[in-house]
Amino acid sequence: MNPGTPYELYAALVGYHHHSLSYYHWHTEKIVPVSEPRGLPEDMNPIYQDYFENKGLGMGHHFTWFMVQEIIDYDWDRIFPPCKGYVNYQYASLFSASAPFPDNLPDDEPVYKIKKDNTTEVSWVQSYREYVGCVDWFIQELLKLGHPAEIRILFWLH
Repeated sequence: MNPGTPYELYAALVGYHHHSLSYYHWHTEKIVPVSEPRGLPEDMNPIYQDYFENKGLGMGHHFTWFMVQEIIDYDWDRIFPPCKGYVNYQYASLFSASAPFPDNLPDDEPVYKIKKDNTTEVSWVQSYREYVGCVDWFIQELLKLGHPAEIRILFWLH
């Protein structure tokens, strides 16, 4: 399975924080990952263990494993503390500190991290599921592999 480069998903799985992630701009806390990197499973087949350890696959870069059930059980609906930014005064009414980012903010209307002329501070909330975006697709793909309590996936960034 190749999900492309969904850095938000990587942050949720292992706490990987790429410089391009939007939470650096809006969120006041880092996402709590499913798990910090665990390395190789202790009960891994020795042939595979040798392959991963000795074939230069970047073992030190967020290498971990998960049971699919752990990913399903993770609290994807957990809410970040309110996000904050600055928008043009005329769009401030679209925002609420207890609601998600408004869908009706024009696409070409910026949200600033720093106050600019004619802007006001706004806030909104976002769940981990909304932040990551591809969670439901990812879980559906994992479920195709078999029973979630029996399927273990290896994961690393290269």
